[in-house]
Amino acid sequence: MFREYGVLQGKVDRFKREDDLDSPHLQIRVIDRNNAVWRVPVNVLSGDGSLLIFHRVDPLQSHPILASLSSLAPGFNLLPAGDRSATKSLDFLRAPLFDWPTGVEVAPSRPGANNDLQDSLTTELENLKAQGGDIFVFGEKFPKQGQPSTPRPSDVEFGTTQGVHQIHLNQGNPPGRFESDNGTFQDGGIILKLANRYVGLFLRFQTQWLPTDDRNGNQIPTSRQIPAGAGIGTIPDDGGGVSVSNPEIYIERALVNPIGADPSKEVVVIGNASSAAVDLSNWSIVDRNDNAEPLTGILGAGDSLRVTLSGNTAQLGNQGGTIRLRDAAGNQVHAVSYAREDAQTEGRYVRFIT
Repeated sequence: MFREYGVLQGKVDRFKREDDLDSPHLQIRVIDRNNAVWRVPVNVLSGDGSLLIFHRVDPLQSHPILASLSSLAPGFNLLPAGDRSATKSLDFLRAPLFDWPTGVEVAPSRPGANNDLQDSLTTELENLKAQGGDIFVFGEKFPKQGQPSTPRPSDVEFGTTQGVHQIHLNQGNPPGRFESDNGTFQDGGIILKLANRYVGLFLRFQTQWLPTDDRNGNQIPTSRQIPAGAGIGTIPDDGGGVSVSNPEIYIERALVNPIGADPSKEVVVIGNASSAAVDLSNWSIVDRNDNAEPLTGILGAGDSLRVTLSGNTAQLGNQGGTIRLRDAAGNQVHAVSYAREDAQTEGRYVRFIT
C-alpha cells in the first residue's frame, strides 16, 4: 500500500512525449503556487506491452471529490492511510468516477496527429493551459521520504527530482510484482479544472481485475477482467463472476435529503434487471464511512425495492458521498457516487444511471 499517496495541485508548465516502447510515459512539468517544480510521469503503455484503458469524463460532476479540491494547499497534499475517503481520494470501484463501458484502448504512439494516447492527453493539457486552469494529480509522491533521489534524464530536463507517479488504478493487480501496490482509496488520476467545468482523465491496466477486497484492494475469487468498452454481454459469465460493469442487482435511486430530519427517512431503491428473484438476506447497503445497513427480503425479477435506512447504521450525508451494495458474501455488487449539489433539494430522489 502506498505510504505517500496524495494529490498535487498546480499549473501545467509543459510536457514531453516518449515514443519508445520501453515503459514510455508522458512527462508533465507542473509548477505550484509556491513556484515548486514537479514531474508527473503518466504511463501510456503497460510493462508487459499491453495497452492501457483510458476513461475521459467530460464533464466530471456528481462526485464528492470535487468539493474538496478548492481547499487544497499548493503543491502536494499528503493523504495518510487513515484519512482517505470518497471526499478526499480516488477509488474507481468504491466511489465511481466513470461508467466502465466508456473505457477505450489507445496505442501510446502512432504516426500522424491526434490518433494515440499521448495525443489525447496533450490535447487536454493544451486546453487547460490556454484557459489558465489548475491540474490535480492523484498518485504517489517520489522520492519516498528518507530515500535518496537519483535524478533521471527527465528530472534534469525538468529541473526537479520530486514528483507524483502511479497515475492509474492501483488495486486489482494479480499476485506478483505489483501486488504490493494494491490498496483502497488510493487510485491515481488527473482532474482538470477548466473555466466552466471539471474534466477527469483516468487510466487502468488490462491486468487489473475487479472487484477487489475492501481490506487490501487485492483480487478475489470472483474478480474478472473488465475490457475496454465493457457492456452487456462482453464479460464472460462462468457462474462465479461479479459483473462490475453491468450488475443485475443495482442501486437505482436514493432519497438522500428527505423532507425534515433525515434519520430513519433516507431511502435507497434497489433494482433487479434479471429474470430471477434474489434473496437479499445478509446483503447490505454501505455508506461512505463503511457503515452497513443489513437487508432482508426477496427482490422479485424485474422489480424495484425501497429500503428505508434505520438511521442507526448507514447514513447518506447531504454533502456528497457514496452508496455501495454488498452481497451475502461481502462482495461489492454495485456502487454509486453523488455530490453535494445532488442532495440540495429536499424530498427529491437522486437517480443513478447504470
